[in-house]
Amino acid sequence: MAVTKEFAVKIDTELSALYDKRWSLRNELESAKDTKEFYEKHYPNRIEEIAKYENKIEVIAGKIREVYFEICKLDEIYDQDPWTRAFLVINSNGHVHSSMDCSTCFATTRYQWLVQYSNDDEKTIVEDAGQDACTICYPSAPAEVLNRPSRIVTADKIAKAKAKEEREAKKAERIAKEKANAPTKSGEFLYFKDGKYTQVIKTERTAVSEWLNNQYWILNSSNPESQESKKQINQIICQSLAEKHGVSFDQQLKILENKAKKRRD
Repeated sequence: MAVTKEFAVKIDTELSALYDKRWSLRNELESAKDTKEFYEKHYPNRIEEIAKYENKIEVIAGKIREVYFEICKLDEIYDQDPWTRAFLVINSNGHVHSSMDCSTCFATTRYQWLVQYSNDDEKTIVEDAGQDACTICYPSAPAEVLNRPSRIVTADKIAKAKAKEEREAKKAERIAKEKANAPTKSGEFLYFKDGKYTQVIKTERTAVSEWLNNQYWILNSSNPESQESKKQINQIICQSLAEKHGVSFDQQLKILENKAKKRRD
């Protein structure tokens, strides 16, 4: 009975999950061994801690054996009637391989199992892999195909693309919010030069507060130069707010003066 695409994908999906699980368990095992050796070397009297990690090592090793047994059962199914597979090496310039036994790879090499290509013909895999196709695994791949960018979409690429979309959406939302709250119709900030410093007013609320503080200074300061500077800033603020809200300068000035009156009262 010929292997179907659905069947091949099902078996390889289960195997991929088991390989990932075994990888994680092996990392846990190495970490437990390192910790046990640390206690044995530096704190040999802490018998309970050493025993704790000895027990942990046994438990993890048992789990690894269980996973290995499950892998063997599925491998037996594959060995009865093998189908094509594709594996992508997990690194920045990883290649696509037809198996995890390529001579260009190592025992420590990690792969992403491209189960979507299980039981596909080699031409389809190579066409999509493009320049990422391993020339050892696929020696007959045409040169024009090997010079094309990869068309393979992996879970990692999907996750990165989704994360990028989310970042861009948040950035766009932040910019839109900034523009909505800005003290100008265009959504830009107001900048005022004060000597070697530049004052930046980013929100309408801050602009109104600045206008009120300046108005108080204008009415109570005895420094004509400072008063004139504050007046110029307040004129710009009032004009910007008037344009933003579609009212005249005098109407906006009246609104600000009423706020100043309430503050005094």
